[in-house]
Amino acid sequence: MIVKRSRMSHYVLLIVLCLSSTAHAQDKIRVGFGSLASSHMVLLAAKDFGLFRKYNLDAEIVGNIPGAKSVVPLVSGDAQIIHAAGPPFVLGALGGSDVVMFIGLINTMPFYLVAHKDISHPAQLKGKKMGVSTLGSSSDFALRFALAKLGLDPEKDVTILALGDSAIRVGALNNGIVQAGAYSLGEAMYLKQLGHRQLLDLALSGVEYQHTAVAPTRSFLGRNRRAIVNYAKAIIDGTKQMKSRKEEGLKLMGKYLRINEHQVLESQYEENVNTLYARKPYPTLAGVKTVLDSIPKIAKASKPEEFVEMGIIRELDESGFIDNLYR
Repeated sequence: MIVKRSRMSHYVLLIVLCLSSTAHAQDKIRVGFGSLASSHMVLLAAKDFGLFRKYNLDAEIVGNIPGAKSVVPLVSGDAQIIHAAGPPFVLGALGGSDVVMFIGLINTMPFYLVAHKDISHPAQLKGKKMGVSTLGSSSDFALRFALAKLGLDPEKDVTILALGDSAIRVGALNNGIVQAGAYSLGEAMYLKQLGHRQLLDLALSGVEYQHTAVAPTRSFLGRNRRAIVNYAKAIIDGTKQMKSRKEEGLKLMGKYLRINEHQVLESQYEENVNTLYARKPYPTLAGVKTVLDSIPKIAKASKPEEFVEMGIIRELDESGFIDNLYR
């Protein structure tokens, strides 16, 4: 009887250990993003602050994915989640890809059209070279939007070059490699200090725009909802940590953006972390409509609701998870 009980206890222990191991197994995901920019600092904060591990995820972060090709890794399975501007996700879905946005990190157009100091009037931009991070990125969309506002055709009147991350684009304008581009507040402030000209403040346009979104495929979301919910928790917590740990946030931004000027870092932090990063990062339907309105021939009768999944953030919002983080 003692032997039988001993064996039974041994089996029960094994079952408990197996269940415990399964319960704590981390979900493995690969996450991609474009160039190093302020809009992606929440993702890198979640990595550096150990928040993926906190929410039971084993996340591999991969950068330098061209904006226009953001959907490709999702479709091929090389990545399960991508951080990018809204337009490539919208275009991908319109083209038949199984992609859906479930987080809207930045939902406006916080860019400034800055021209080289030798350019004194917008008309002088005709025939010139312009710099963006990657084609299809938010800086690309904002530049084209700005040029159209100034009466210039971005396809015919200028040459748009994909240059890479923030430091490279700022250097390209300062050195005359390009004559204009769409820049964030911190970048624009630094360039203004160097004597370059701010031609247009797109933030004053009041246009909602899906600047930075996060998307998986619908099929991955359906099969791995727990991982997606935990991923959203990590990103929301990353936003909170950036907002509440300013000095660490500044160091993180300086490291990844390769910015040493404290005033520029401060302006980047204030604009992005304190102003643009949403505490409750719902995708913006109005912002998706802005994207659709820019491609009327392709979008036709499409509705913004077709491109987003609001349920993940709504679940975390209504459960009190987000409010509790900020208490």
